[in-house]
Amino acid sequence: MAQKEIEAKVAAMEKELTRLKDIEAIRHLEHAYCFYLVMWMPEEIIDLFAKRDDTTLEWPEGTFFGEDGLHRFFGNINPDKDPEFMHQMMHLTDVIDIAPDGKTGKGRWWGFGAMALGSKEAGIMQAMACGIYENDFIKEDGIWKLWKIKWVPVYSFTPATGWVKPERIARPRPPAKPLKEGEVMVPPWWKSDLPAKGIAYGYPSGYILP
Repeated sequence: MAQKEIEAKVAAMEKELTRLKDIEAIRHLEHAYCFYLVMWMPEEIIDLFAKRDDTTLEWPEGTFFGEDGLHRFFGNINPDKDPEFMHQMMHLTDVIDIAPDGKTGKGRWWGFGAMALGSKEAGIMQAMACGIYENDFIKEDGIWKLWKIKWVPVYSFTPATGWVKPERIARPRPPAKPLKEGEVMVPPWWKSDLPAKGIAYGYPSGYILP
């Protein structure tokens, strides 16, 4: 292999390695954002964002710009004074792309989780929610930062009502014969290639043998 070919391959590998490192850095950044949201740590959350006037939080209820907007949004809740507060939104199934110049990136996540928001005076609103995060990222002094967050809700429901209409909820039917422990009831249309193995309730388990 000629010297120029080797150099070209090495350069291509270095470029791909940089791209993969950038993707992993963005993923780590998003996970940090998710963790700080659960704990609702405003200052730590805000530090993850780029210090730019066009930094954006876009929600259905309104859009916030810049560092002042970040403080107005994330600083309006104090979990220490609201023991019922909950914001456990998981960020799942990421798809991350890096711009050809390596300076910006985009990511999409499914968000799913539970929330309990409100005040002692007005009462607490609790709900399960699912939606899509469309996020933009930008490098600031060589470090990836959150740039723009857009939350697109898909559905939400309260724990008491669920997301299926009452008339559509299936009524459980008793099995034709009593089930043994771990045995599962299989519908007649379930044509598996191997028979049901049942449920192993002992695994995974938190119990550790002495």
